[in-house]
Amino acid sequence: MYKNIKIKLPSVAILMCTYNGEAFLEKQLDSIQNQDYKNWTLYVNDDGSKDNTLNILKSYQKKWGKQKLIIRRGPQKGFCQNFLQIISDPKIKAHFYFLSDQDDVWMPHKISHALKFLTKLDPLKPKLYCARTTYISSDAKKILGYSDLFLKRPSFENALIQSLAGGNTMAFNNRLKRIAQKYPKADVVSHDWWLYILNEVSGGKTFYDTESTILYRQHSGSLIGANTGLIAKLKRLRMLINGSYRRYNTKHLEAFAKLNLNALSRHTKLIDQFSIMRDRSLKVRWKMIHQLGLYRQTWDGHLALYLGAILHKL
Repeated sequence: MYKNIKIKLPSVAILMCTYNGEAFLEKQLDSIQNQDYKNWTLYVNDDGSKDNTLNILKSYQKKWGKQKLIIRRGPQKGFCQNFLQIISDPKIKAHFYFLSDQDDVWMPHKISHALKFLTKLDPLKPKLYCARTTYISSDAKKILGYSDLFLKRPSFENALIQSLAGGNTMAFNNRLKRIAQKYPKADVVSHDWWLYILNEVSGGKTFYDTESTILYRQHSGSLIGANTGLIAKLKRLRMLINGSYRRYNTKHLEAFAKLNLNALSRHTKLIDQFSIMRDRSLKVRWKMIHQLGLYRQTWDGHLALYLGAILHKL
């Protein structure tokens, strides 16, 4: 797509976080090297790996050059804070930013494909790209399936109670990065859900791509595995019943309380209403979903939303 173009291409910063990733890291680095779009720099936050991860990174750094692969030290406070640190670093500058896990495989057109959408939108407004993923076996020889297909529009009414897509599919512009930089140590559930929330709460444009350009490896060390299938759905139901989702919502509401949302968002009223209504009577909680326009992306997820309201688990 971008071959033989003489104009200066947008710069891309790939933000990767690693921790004991020696088993699959080389395949991911190779897939990044083989991208058909070449104007990128890879930044890696290593979170204290005790295996051969750093040696692998240093060998690729020697091959690519220190300007192409920059190795950094993570905060060693878990994957979410590791990603938040690298996302929020004002010293990392590019036109667009792509998040990367250590154990995926990128299809050769991943960057160029996402840029087709990102470059069409207003650069003065926050922009977030995310997409479906293709699940593969640990040896990358078998396709196991695909992440759920989401067809409802992205919005804050969705972001408030559901993360839209995996962080390993996400790319965003400088405007969204500057907003994220204001909250480098936000105590939130996950970095990808937080980016979706920030983008929507600040009036940004979220684009969900139904085409997958990521091979998402499923293995015992995966922090977050496939979200499809009966077992995954039963697991999410269990999380709803045991109060996990309510704790997530509480954590986000506490984070909102620390932000200057009056200067950032037109959604402060919705946030306040949700905070109050989720603890009112069953009748109020039942009406809350429709009254506030809350929704999840799939029919079973939306049913679970009403179940959560009945059980006082939102």
